[in-house]
Amino acid sequence: MSNSETPVIPAPLPIDDPMLRWELFWEKNKSAILGAVALLVVGGIALGAWFIYSSLRSTAAQKLLANATGIEGYEAVVTQYPGSMPAADALLRLAAAQREAGDLEKSTAAFQKFLEKFPDHQLAGGALLGVGQNQDATGNSDAALTTYQQVVTQYPKSYAAPFAAYSEGEILLRRFLRDEALRSFNMVVTQFPQSPAARMASSQLARLGASQPPRASVAEPAVSAQPVQ
Repeated sequence: MSNSETPVIPAPLPIDDPMLRWELFWEKNKSAILGAVALLVVGGIALGAWFIYSSLRSTAAQKLLANATGIEGYEAVVTQYPGSMPAADALLRLAAAQREAGDLEKSTAAFQKFLEKFPDHQLAGGALLGVGQNQDATGNSDAALTTYQQVVTQYPKSYAAPFAAYSEGEILLRRFLRDEALRSFNMVVTQFPQSPAARMASSQLARLGASQPPRASVAEPAVSAQPVQ
């Protein structure tokens, strides 16, 4: 070979040793691997700490609620543990206690705060019903009618829906709107036949001399109820 010829560098032989391939892979990617492991460890620690914190917080909130005996006690639960399930329970108890004390304005505010913080709670229909009852008690029957209709349309499967429809009928009856009231009572009987409100509506229909409507089958849920316009 002459001096002018460029020497040929042989290509590297393929690595067949699995251990050697792993060592090369590790050397090349160990920083990224160690970083990912560190993130997983930190995330696991943080998640565990959050579960422990949440459990301790829930236990403390339940204990505080159990020891609460009045308005101030319920307010303490709501203030110290906002967003917790004990706080939701405390808001409903607070609204009831304030109503019993004659402070309907604060009672309504507590119900509304419950609806704002816990709109998907299973007792949300009852809280809205409470707002309507307070409105009716303060003489604002127009607002109460609107609220009762919202209960029926927004929470048709709740225990509050038949009571809201019945209460709507009572307001209409007080206004001497007999036909409209009868429609409300009929709706209670047909759409919510197993509810206590259905028995009260039947009594009203009998007292008014109206015929009793056929009741819906128990197997048919009351999902098609329409409010009285």
